[in-house]
Amino acid sequence: QPFVVTLCGLLVYRSLGRWLTDNQSLGPVPLEGDEGYANLEQIQGLDFIFSGKIPLGESFNLPTPFIFLVILGIAGAVFLKKTIWGRYLYALGNNEEGARYSGIDTDRMKIIAYVFCSFLAGVAGILFAFELGSVQPAQTGEFYELYAIAAAVLGGCSLRGGEGSILGVVIAAAVIRMIYNSINMVGISTHLEFGILGMVILFGVIGDEVLKKTMAKKQLAAR
Repeated sequence: QPFVVTLCGLLVYRSLGRWLTDNQSLGPVPLEGDEGYANLEQIQGLDFIFSGKIPLGESFNLPTPFIFLVILGIAGAVFLKKTIWGRYLYALGNNEEGARYSGIDTDRMKIIAYVFCSFLAGVAGILFAFELGSVQPAQTGEFYELYAIAAAVLGGCSLRGGEGSILGVVIAAAVIRMIYNSINMVGISTHLEFGILGMVILFGVIGDEVLKKTMAKKQLAAR
């Protein structure tokens, strides 16, 4: 039950983080000595790698996290579409029992998938922490696991497995962020932000399911 294990891990690690930090916000400290907090500029260029901007003209800068997104997105797409391991993962998600009978080591492939997901979540967490400049154990990254699920579903991934693409997920994540920013720009009460975002995602998922069923019926009728 990956959803249950993910939820349990979320609760355990967040509680552990609150305990280790005494539930206090933490930021980077100087490399020499530990007196007070330091600006990100004092961490030997890591600020530029994880949260810097590359100037591309007088009025446009390219955020370095976007480069991470492009590199990891291309690597993930190539892995899923062009390697035997990627095809194994699609087969595993579509029909685990059938994949096992066809000779695929399903347990090994699931471990590989979870390790990759954990690695990417760690990279995202590091980028997020550098963007904020400090981390609050009780609140930082709250609900982002739900955003990840929503982006995957809106991007064409089936919760039953076996479907989806990296490009679709990236586009869906961008759309979700645009919706969130639009809510803030319009000036809607912060108390309604999550409700509006949740309704938009829900309607998007329902529309996607209706479209899939309609296309499936048309394919059956054409045979």
